[in-house]
Amino acid sequence: MRNNSFDLIRHFAALMVLVSHHFALWGQEEPGIAGYNSLGGMAVIAFFAISGLLITHSFLNARNFADYLAKRVARIFPALIACAFVMTFVAGGIFAQGYITGPSALIDFLRISLFGRAAIDEITEGFIFSESFNGSLWTLKIEFAFYILVAGALSLFRRAMMPAALLMMFCIATYVLGNSTPSALTQKLAVYGCAGIAFFTGSLGAFCTRVFCSTRRRLTILAACAGLMVAVAGTPLTGVVSTLCMALATLSLGLSYVDHTIRGRFDISYGLYLYAFPVQQLVINKTSLAFIPSMLVSALIVMVLASVSWRWIEKPALQWARRRNGARVAEVPKAS
Repeated sequence: MRNNSFDLIRHFAALMVLVSHHFALWGQEEPGIAGYNSLGGMAVIAFFAISGLLITHSFLNARNFADYLAKRVARIFPALIACAFVMTFVAGGIFAQGYITGPSALIDFLRISLFGRAAIDEITEGFIFSESFNGSLWTLKIEFAFYILVAGALSLFRRAMMPAALLMMFCIATYVLGNSTPSALTQKLAVYGCAGIAFFTGSLGAFCTRVFCSTRRRLTILAACAGLMVAVAGTPLTGVVSTLCMALATLSLGLSYVDHTIRGRFDISYGLYLYAFPVQQLVINKTSLAFIPSMLVSALIVMVLASVSWRWIEKPALQWARRRNGARVAEVPKAS
């Protein structure tokens, strides 16, 4: 999967999340499509759709489950652990007096590193949004669970029918949850269900890339998605159908243009996603900057942190995983 612009879309989506969250962290309503999702929520759908497509290709091309899992662990955990360290021991040491000298910092560091809730009350006390220091990290545990689920499913049956069945399951579950009696649990599960719809739409797309093979087909898909989203707006089908349409539109756009600017050179989208929320929290609540200046300053700081994360943590971890895979291939004796 080289002829695409998915890296470019992921960077744009990460910045969309930053912009959307900046409204929420200022105590304002996030921009988005009324009755469906926020700007940040739609960006997350794009992330999951792209991830579903690329991760499924990764599994199909992997020598075995161990090599596949090593790449996934190398992509997620080193940068997450580094971010957890910065959040707890660096930010905590600067903005929460006495925090890092007690047991709370270590406990929080371990919890965040293992997909736990990223709440550090000692830092966020008195913040406009005090519920979490890094509210973006909830998606990572869901995404990693999908990595395991798609690999397990395709290990049993390596055909398009498997992601299609999982996609149908998530569509039904999301429809039921989205139209049941509202509660905090059903709303959370419905959000997880939408992520599943996006991921397994991408996973199914990995088996059906010929559907996107021509410009005419891609334009038809984009037009159909736009029309369907308008048609189901305000109906019980909004959550399911609009998420499907957003995922399909993301895949169509990504396969419509070959990016030569970012692809293969760098990928700071994950770092942008990891660091944006806590940096915005601190800039908004610890400085006197107005809305737009605080957003611009936050974006600049986040880009620097994301670049450092890519250069010194993510890229070396991925190179290690590739070397490990190459070494395992070299160890396999050739048939005489």
